Amino acid sequence: MFTSLLERRDQADVEQLSDEIKSALADHHRWMHKVSLAVAARRPMKDRSFIATDAHQYCYFGQWLRTLLADERFQTRAFEKIDQLHKELHDTARVLLLSLEQTQQFDEAKYDTFLKIQHTFFSCVLSMLEFSVISKYQFDPTTKLLNRRSANMLLAHEKVRLQQRANHASCCIALGDIDKFKAVNDTHGHDLGDLVLEHVACIFKATIRKHDSVARFGGEEFLFIMPGLDLTGTEKVIERVREELASTPYIHKGQALTITASFGVTQLTPDDDIKDAVKRADIALYTAKDEGRNRTVCLSATEAH
Repeated sequence: MFTSLLERRDQADVEQLSDEIKSALADHHRWMHKVSLAVAARRPMKDRSFIATDAHQYCYFGQWLRTLLADERFQTRAFEKIDQLHKELHDTARVLLLSLEQTQQFDEAKYDTFLKIQHTFFSCVLSMLEFSVISKYQFDPTTKLLNRRSANMLLAHEKVRLQQRANHASCCIALGDIDKFKAVNDTHGHDLGDLVLEHVACIFKATIRKHDSVARFGGEEFLFIMPGLDLTGTEKVIERVREELASTPYIHKGQALTITASFGVTQLTPDDDIKDAVKRADIALYTAKDEGRNRTVCLSATEAH
């Protein structure tokens, strides 16, 4: 339901999202408590934040959700459903409270409708919270990029998208491997090696497109997921990444360390076994290594057969 968000968020974003959901949810629990007390005490409520037709925009949750939905990364069905349920919850609360004001009587049917929408609303929000909490552990602690588990989840998500949209969707992947990284560790130590990994990760993250993803796939190896691109388009993006890394040395104790990487690019197809696609990218990567490093090699799905 929320998996596509991993493509668009980094670790700090996910942690902030988790905290914001908790605050917004706590505020709505307080709102619910006031509505329930008013119903139990048969006490009419005049506050606009409860009875106005646009009351869903007054509460903290509504204000937070509007800010979230202004960001195109959150304009998904899952968040639109929460937005709709939130409005319905306020609408049914308004009907319930106005009925109470007019009749001074408890309307069981209206209250039952209110509780059912409340249950669905909170279930959806709790699913979002659960996703954000779990997602905190989907990142590599050294590079702050997605980890291998997250990358595999996104690959599965992209494959489903390709299968659903048949000939109207495309996606490519790339494996990148830091050249001669073992020599960096052997010469300067593993602490510097970790700093180099952070340096490389920052460049990769900053250079790819907004809707692309990059994950630490293991050791000094990185996986790029590039939705909506063919091989030619992906090669252009990866070449930009490669050139940016090669031209941005890591400065250590006043010494400039030139860091390069080699890349292998291939398509992810609807009929692909994901492991086969990654293997193709790996073959292309090691061809790049064999041809002298610091280069990009493409291997199409048709060439591999």
